Formats: sequence, C-alpha cells, structure tokens
Amino acid sequence: MSNSEPIDPNADLHQAIDQAVAEADEHQAFDDFWAEVQREEAAERKGPPTQVIRGITVTVPYDLPLLFERKTDQMRESGSEETFKELLAELFGADVLDAWIEAGMTSREFEVVLAWGMANGKGREMTFREAYEMVRDKQQGKAKSSTRKSGGSGSTGRSSKRTSGANTTSRRGR
Repeated sequence: MSNSEPIDPNADLHQAIDQAVAEADEHQAFDDFWAEVQREEAAERKGPPTQVIRGITVTVPYDLPLLFERKTDQMRESGSEETFKELLAELFGADVLDAWIEAGMTSREFEVVLAWGMANGKGREMTFREAYEMVRDKQQGKAKSSTRKSGGSGSTGRSSKRTSGANTTSRRGR
C-alpha cells in the first residue's frame, strides 16, 4: 500500500484552524453588514438622535438589546428598584431615574417617557404626544373597567339564585 503523498500528522489541527478562520470570516462579514444597516437606518431617521427629558439629554432608543428583554422579565419577577434602574439604564443610559426624580418628574410623565422609549426601542417611531395619548387611553380604559366592576347598575356581582317553579307560575288559571 504505497502512497506518494506524505501523511500530515497535524491534518486535523490544520482542518480545525481552517474551519475557525472561515467561521471568524462569517462573523466579521455579518458585523460589517450590520454596521452598514445601522448607518443606513440612522441616515433614514427623521427625528433627532437625542432628546432632552426633564433637563436630561438621552439618546433616543432605536433598537433594544436582548438584555433589555431579560431585565424586563427579571423586573416582573423581583420588582426591585435596582432591577428597574438597570432596565432604564439599558433604555436611556445610567442614572436617568435618579436625575428625573430630582428634576421633579411625576409618575404620569414617567409612564409617557417609558412608553415613548419602549416604542422607539422596538423600531416604532413615536412622538411624545402619541405616547401621552396611548397612556391616557390605557388609564381611561382601566377607569371604565373598574366602574363596570363596581356595579353601576345595582348588580352585586354574584350570580342570582334559581327560583322555584312554584314561585314563578301564574295564578290566573286557577
């Protein structure tokens, strides 16, 4: 069994290196592509790249990192203020919550800013007015549903008891 080609004892190593180089090129190619997409999208945007909210300049979020979704889930589970601050830092930058609190931001203002930031971060351009109207409509919807639950028509919310047939039959025919 004679073979004219020499056996390369490092063939597996060379193959692994070639595969790693090819994979690195693929990742670099995607990174270059994504950087180009981001530049194109930034050029297409109509609004300013930053906004001033209660005296604090924040970058308008246009694409939320996956970490934002994870922190949102953590916040729902823990409800801690620290997790909430981390979530806001992902959206608007570090220490904005404390700065807004110091600047006198109200809870209603905060809801509007949060709705605006999350919408923009998910790729839906939204104005502050649209965010305000969305929050207002949501609050009005909650108020209407709580009025219905309180029984404005005199209902107690309990199911009625079944009445026996003897109590509901007409006595005229007797």
